[in-house]
Amino acid sequence: MKYLLLVACLPALAFGLAVRPCANNAPIPQDVRVVGCTAEPCVIPIGGMVDMDCDFVSPRASNNVQASLDIFLGDFRVPYELPAAQQNACNFFEAGSCPISAGEFINYHLSTPAAAPFAGITVDLQLQLTDDNGEPLFCFRSSAQIVAV
Repeated sequence: MKYLLLVACLPALAFGLAVRPCANNAPIPQDVRVVGCTAEPCVIPIGGMVDMDCDFVSPRASNNVQASLDIFLGDFRVPYELPAAQQNACNFFEAGSCPISAGEFINYHLSTPAAAPFAGITVDLQLQLTDDNGEPLFCFRSSAQIVAV
């Protein structure tokens, strides 16, 4: 029975969250791992933390990397901005560093408070990292169910 449980859990340990591409057709990360979530929608309590790791290979060189996190309710973009300190993604690379090179493997870690106007909704989160020219290095969307604590 223990072995059956271990075999059943292996896919969740080996593979990250399945994410969707953004409308801009930017590359998606090789792997996205969200703490406490293995399938969409991730359940996020208001005031809790969104804690994730993204593995990607940079498609080009850049001196700086900017992060943005957008929230969508259907096609409507909910006003939200990452805290200023978190917009410089270079500060949150756990593998790799700025300036980045084309073909460099990078692990980006995001840990930010979950802010939402109200609970009981499912939203799309769109995370994007961009280079010096504002071109996306990666972009993905994932659903999140916002719940009260």
